[in-house]
Amino acid sequence: MARATIKDIAAAANVSPMTVSNVLNGRRAKASDQTVERIMAAVKALGYRPNMSARSLVSNASRMVGVVIPFTETQNQLLLDNPFYAEMISGIESALRANGYYMMLTGVGASDAQLDTLQHWNMDGLIVLGVYRERLYEQLRELDLPTLLIDSYIDDAHYHHLRVDDEAAAYEATRYLIGRGHTGIAIVTGVVRADGVIARRLMGYRRALAEAGIPHDPARVLSGSVTFDWGAAAADALPGLPGVSAAFCTADLIAAGLLAGLHRLGRRVPDDYSIMGFDNLSVSRMVYPALTTVDQSILDKGKLAGNLIAKILRKEAAPRETLLPVRIIERDSVS
Repeated sequence: MARATIKDIAAAANVSPMTVSNVLNGRRAKASDQTVERIMAAVKALGYRPNMSARSLVSNASRMVGVVIPFTETQNQLLLDNPFYAEMISGIESALRANGYYMMLTGVGASDAQLDTLQHWNMDGLIVLGVYRERLYEQLRELDLPTLLIDSYIDDAHYHHLRVDDEAAAYEATRYLIGRGHTGIAIVTGVVRADGVIARRLMGYRRALAEAGIPHDPARVLSGSVTFDWGAAAADALPGLPGVSAAFCTADLIAAGLLAGLHRLGRRVPDDYSIMGFDNLSVSRMVYPALTTVDQSILDKGKLAGNLIAKILRKEAAPRETLLPVRIIERDSVS
């Protein structure tokens, strides 16, 4: 069956194609209520669906938003293997859909960043997660599209930003552990890169230690990757760190692995080690014991990102910097 066209709708409703076009595009001032009803009835009866490619050519707007996830660590390049991204993308997509936009999702390697696909698809705007000032950043800049950066510390007025205060959040998490009597606190984290999220969280950890008069021991900084496997492997190092009774993990995925690794070693949590995570992903409630963590409302953060880029594309007032609050969720992994 051939796809219904605007001309078919016009013939069925006994109006001109221009009138149909005006009504379908929200320009109804010159059409009577009865005319609008006839047109919409014809749309329903004929199963009309708008040709988005044609609309894009006419309006120079594709209603498409590109969502780019850079692979900043070589250990894992499966796009949604990390539940952090799965929750974030769910929030972004639902908000974009509610605003009448569509999402194109892609992962980009740092060494071979190729954004040709985004250019061919005529994106209206971009949302980029965790980009650094590197080749990908330069390519994004050249696209010259309205762009929202999530969890990035690039200082460039071209971009809008959405993030938490990572340094302050890690400071509060470490202070929480100190407040429960822990003075030997390790930090288990991904790769520490200059001007990145993890570097900021490391700064917050060190500030809390210094404020409490606890010397910083570089041996207690266990840096690997933001993966379950790294957390499990890092468990082997804890018994070799004298005086350590707690670990602050900069991601729940790492904390879940650390819990599994400690169980494997026969260590009890929180009796032998207290473990704290970051993100409050759904996995933090599924592990045993349930994970005390820093909540940054990932799903809501994604929804806010989708709403922000839609507002930017509509040329409505939108803040250049949006800083979200965090809170500590107390469960069972900290004594």
